Amino acid sequence: MTLNTNRLSKTHCIIYRIFGCLLLGVSLINLIVIFHYFIKRYYNKKKSFVHNRLSPIMIGMSISSFLIIFTAEPVVVIQCFSCKPSLNDDLFCKMHGFICFGTGIFNMYIVALLSCLRYLSILHKSSWFNKFLEHHRDFSVLLCGIISICWATPSLFNIGNKYIPESDGFYCSLRWNDSAIYSRIFIISILFFNYILPFFLVIYSNLRVWCILRYLLKIYHNLNYSSSLRLNLNLSTDNKIILIDLRKRLTDTQLKETINRLQKLKIDQRYAFITAILATQYLIVWSPYAFIVILQFTGQTGFIERHPFLPTVSA
Repeated sequence: MTLNTNRLSKTHCIIYRIFGCLLLGVSLINLIVIFHYFIKRYYNKKKSFVHNRLSPIMIGMSISSFLIIFTAEPVVVIQCFSCKPSLNDDLFCKMHGFICFGTGIFNMYIVALLSCLRYLSILHKSSWFNKFLEHHRDFSVLLCGIISICWATPSLFNIGNKYIPESDGFYCSLRWNDSAIYSRIFIISILFFNYILPFFLVIYSNLRVWCILRYLLKIYHNLNYSSSLRLNLNLSTDNKIILIDLRKRLTDTQLKETINRLQKLKIDQRYAFITAILATQYLIVWSPYAFIVILQFTGQTGFIERHPFLPTVSA
């Protein structure tokens, strides 16, 4: 969509200023959560950085957030409050579009990676691919970053497509309505590999994990031991009662394995729930913009031209 050079109405200015305030508030919360996470989880009493298997993913997501908050977002917030588009310089627009587009793709891949890791660890724990990812998560995150850069770089040199001020000109993005054949192939590839494919991967893996965990927990919950004893899954409150009752019917080894398995299932369910929240956020955040992109790509721009603030708000 080309830049809208018309003077913005007061209604649109109010909408942009509201979203400018929301951006500032969300950014502040984001920074607080990141600092709190690293200080509480990784900075122990010995004042040393503790590394675990989620460290590469958290570091990658944090770098992505910092890059957006301290480079691309201030420009958008200033324009929202002033209600004056200022991304007219070609080089500045390219850099802005590169950062936004590259980090956006990276975040898509990270959410898909989290869903894939959870899926493999639950359903295919002994597979070679799961073992490889378990021991090379830093490589997986680095690969996501490299692929994101590879997708975002060609448009810097007007290859395949180019970065232009979009909608009211508050941000820069690809020229989605470019009719050139190479550009359309490039856009179709972006939509398929960076939205549709991760979309189905996230949906499928999270649904499968959730159904499997629910099924396993139901089995354990309804499991009977010789005298129709029912296991209580609330291990935090009734753990002692369970141990006393089960010792009459199970050996120490069987008892330990059963309790450990139940605890692990509850932990897996908790992590699956967190991953599902991230996946839902992914769908809520990217689906409106993907819908706008598809409208522009197919030439159905009448609705967008009547409401030019919609692409900016969804972006």
